[in-house]
Amino acid sequence: MERLAYCVVIISDTRQELVETVTEAICHTESCILVHVHADKGAERMVASFVGSPETVVEGALNAAVIVQRSVDMRFHKGPLNPVGALHAVVFTPFSNIGPQQCEDIANTFSHNLADLLEVPVYQFNCSPIEDVGYDELPAAIEANEPIFGPKDFSPSWGTTLVGTSRSYLMFNVNVMGTRDQANKICKHLNNRTDLRARTVLLEDTGNAVIGCEILDCNTCGLNEVMDTIKEHASEQNIAVVGSHVVGSIPLQALIKAADHYIEQEKVFLIKEQQKIRFIIDRLGLNSVSEFKPESKVIEYVLGVNRHGPLQSSTVQQFVESVGSRTSTPGGGSVSALVTALGLALGQMTGWMTYGSKKHDSAERTVTSILPIIHKTIDQITPLIDADAMAFSNYLVAQKMPSTDEEESARKQEALEEALLTIIHVPMKIMELGCSCWAPIEDLSGNYNTSLKSDLQVAIKCVESGIWGAYKNVMINLDDVKNDQTKQEIAAKARKLLETSETMSSRLLAALEK
Repeated sequence: MERLAYCVVIISDTRQELVETVTEAICHTESCILVHVHADKGAERMVASFVGSPETVVEGALNAAVIVQRSVDMRFHKGPLNPVGALHAVVFTPFSNIGPQQCEDIANTFSHNLADLLEVPVYQFNCSPIEDVGYDELPAAIEANEPIFGPKDFSPSWGTTLVGTSRSYLMFNVNVMGTRDQANKICKHLNNRTDLRARTVLLEDTGNAVIGCEILDCNTCGLNEVMDTIKEHASEQNIAVVGSHVVGSIPLQALIKAADHYIEQEKVFLIKEQQKIRFIIDRLGLNSVSEFKPESKVIEYVLGVNRHGPLQSSTVQQFVESVGSRTSTPGGGSVSALVTALGLALGQMTGWMTYGSKKHDSAERTVTSILPIIHKTIDQITPLIDADAMAFSNYLVAQKMPSTDEEESARKQEALEEALLTIIHVPMKIMELGCSCWAPIEDLSGNYNTSLKSDLQVAIKCVESGIWGAYKNVMINLDDVKNDQTKQEIAAKARKLLETSETMSSRLLAALEK
C-alpha cells in the first residue's frame, strides 16, 4: 500500500492572490493532493493542508515556501497571533503506512532543504524557546538559540520557520463571550497538557474571545476533552461558550471519537457514521462561525479515501464473477466472511425494524443493547473478505522465494510458515466474530417483530454457514502446519467454535418454529 504523509503549512498572510498561488504551487506538485486551504483574515493566517508521498510532501511544502518568500514581508504583518515568520510552521503527520520515525525523517529532509534553498534559520516545532518570544524580540532569540538547520541570521521580512511532526495535528478554535484575561485563565488549564497548546488568539469587536488550540495528538487529546475543559472553567467565571471552529481539515476519527464520548454520556442511541458526525457538529457548535461541511473538512472525505478493500468495495455482480473466475482467490474464506456478514446484517435489519415501533416497546432495551454489537461485528468481519484473499496471495509469493542454498531454504520455510498461519488466522477470526454474536441474536429472537421471522431464520442459517465455511478453511490449511502443538491448539479451538455455532443455530431455529 502507498506510503502517505499529511502536511500542514501555516502562513502569516491571507491576501487572495497569495492563497491562489500557494494553492496552485501545491496542486502542481506531482502526486500531492490538496486537502484544504483556510484563510483567516481576522487572524492574518492561512492554513494549507495536503497529502503526498514522503518525497512529494517535501517538494510541495518547499514550493509553497518559495511562493511565501517572494510574496510575504513580515514587516507589514498586523495579525494578532504573533507568528515567528512569514512561513510560521510546517507540520508533518503520518497518514497511511508511515510511522512517527519516518515523519521525523521527512521533517528533517524538508528543514535541511528549506534552510539551503532559502538560506533561512529553521527551528524545532513545539519545543523551541523562540516560539513565544514575539516578533520584536525574535532577533535576540535567534542570536541566543542555535537553529536546527540554516544560518543564525535574522531577516526582518522572513523571520524564521518552525518545522516538526505530530502524531495527529489539529487546529481548533473555541469562542467564549469573555475578555482576553478571562480566556487566558482558561488557556492556563488547557496548557497543563503536553499534547495541547492553547492561547487567546483574537478578541473581536463583538466581545468574543477566541481560544486557539493546537491539538498535537488527536489520539490522546479529544475534541470533547478540550471543549469540556473550556466549558468547565468558563462556567467558573460565569462566561458563555458559543461554538467552535476547525481551522483547516480534520481526521475522521477525531470527530467519531468525540461523538462516541457524548453519545455515551447522554445515553443516546446512534450507530451510523453520518449520524455521529451530524451529532458532534451540533454538540461542539462547529457551525457557529461558518457551516461545517464534512465533505470539504474531513480529510478522508476530501481525498475520497476508500477505506475498504477491492473485494469489499466491489458490486455484487463483480464479486460473484470474481468468485466464479479461473483464479484461486477470492475463495471459500472470502465467501465465508461475506455469508457471515450477510447473516449478521439480516439480524441487524430485524433489530432496526423492531426498534422504535410502538407495537414493540418492550423490545427497545434489548434491541438498543444488541444493535451496536452486531453493527461493530459486521464492520470487523467485512474487511476479512479481502484479508483472506490477500493472505493466500502472500502465501503464493512465499512459495516462489528462491531456495538454492540452506540459508535461502530456511528463509523460505519461515516465510511459508508465517504466511500459512495468516491464512489460518483469517477464517479463525471469522469464526470468533460470528460466534460472538450468537448471544445477541438469541436475545433478539426472544423479542422481535415477528413479521420478520423468516429474515431472522435466514440470518441464523447464514451465520452458521459462514462459520462452518471458515472452519473448513482452517482445517484444510492446518495440515501443512509443522508445529504439532500449534496445530492441536488451533484445531481444538476451531472445533469448539464450530460446536457452539451448530448448537446455537439448532436451538434458535427450533425455538423460532414453535
